[in-house]
Amino acid sequence: MNGTSIFINNGQWNWDATSVISNIILVTVLVVITAWYTREVRRQTELMVQDRERNKILERVQDVLTPFIHFLKEEIEAIEHNKIKWSRYSTGMCHFEVYPSKLLHANIKEYGDAARDVFSKFSDLNVKFSSHDTLHDKLYAAYATIEREVKTLELEERLKVLVNKFNESKEGVYKLTDVPFEQPDIIFGNFIINREYHIERSPDSNQPNIDFWEEYRDELLRFRDKPQVDKLDKEIEGLLRQLNELDEELLEKLEKIRERYRVKYNFTKYEIDPKLKELVEWLAV
Repeated sequence: MNGTSIFINNGQWNWDATSVISNIILVTVLVVITAWYTREVRRQTELMVQDRERNKILERVQDVLTPFIHFLKEEIEAIEHNKIKWSRYSTGMCHFEVYPSKLLHANIKEYGDAARDVFSKFSDLNVKFSSHDTLHDKLYAAYATIEREVKTLELEERLKVLVNKFNESKEGVYKLTDVPFEQPDIIFGNFIINREYHIERSPDSNQPNIDFWEEYRDELLRFRDKPQVDKLDKEIEGLLRQLNELDEELLEKLEKIRERYRVKYNFTKYEIDPKLKELVEWLAV
């Protein structure tokens, strides 16, 4: 029996065999097409899921990891270069100039779901950032205690005398006549608390506050000469060392997490840190 005998019987075309074979071919083609379509739908679905996941991860990177990494780098630099400064406004509000500042609670509230996702996925970060905030609170308390030790009635009265003396020796714009200097303990009390020895001047500008400080600095810093303040200075140094070590641990951890995301989702450097693109565009102008 040859192949043609299936389709031709006694010289007549075998329509039944032809129909069976055609059905088999059609079913096979249909199965192949269905399988291809199913795989394609699955592939497109996976791509959509992956794309949604990529966008979600990118949000974590851009809104949480990269800002925190920048913050930690700047805080480490501030600690290492002695840029941590305590200040109190005339309104009564006080804060740290430059750094440090709280990271965890403020940023979870500010960045919402993205921050919560990061800290729920990496629970050890939650613990470390809580430790960071605790160190911040201890620093705040130490500086506040120094403030209470330094900003006495004696200091306030002495500053008023020195400001009047300074202004009598100056003319016009070289006097301390602006509103803040009506309460000189606010400005110069901060200088004393922070043990300011040298304050950078703005180029080509008259700054009578710096002139005043340079003239009376040594006398005013003696208001810090107290055993309790010396003790607190040493406490602050220890707290800053702890904070610096913790910052370096956190920085290393966050950079590793970000790098894993970068490799897995093929993020570009501009996606990871949009400010880099802004900087490049600004430099190109």
